[in-house]
Amino acid sequence: MRHNESDVVDGKMLGVFAMGIVIGTVATLLLSPQSGRDSREQIRDYVRRKGEDLNDLQEKTVETYQDIVSGTHKGLEEIQGTIKEAVHAGMDEFRKEWKDIKNNR
Repeated sequence: MRHNESDVVDGKMLGVFAMGIVIGTVATLLLSPQSGRDSREQIRDYVRRKGEDLNDLQEKTVETYQDIVSGTHKGLEEIQGTIKEAVHAGMDEFRKEWKDIKNNR
């Protein structure tokens, strides 16, 4: 699979954007007027939720990949079957024509 320069730049920008969100959220929690215990609890909850989100995203990505691979295999099998049928039909027709040619000599 080929990647162009735009894909790389888009991926880097997405990473920078995500990191900015994380840094902004943590900074907001740390700088807000609340107790340290509350801040730490909020950070733990935030990290736990984001970890769950990442796990969900990973599962969906794996499922999508498996669906693509499965669909590709099915498509290849169908194409292979069609080609085999065409080759057999062509060979049968060739044999008939060859037999006619030999009989008409």
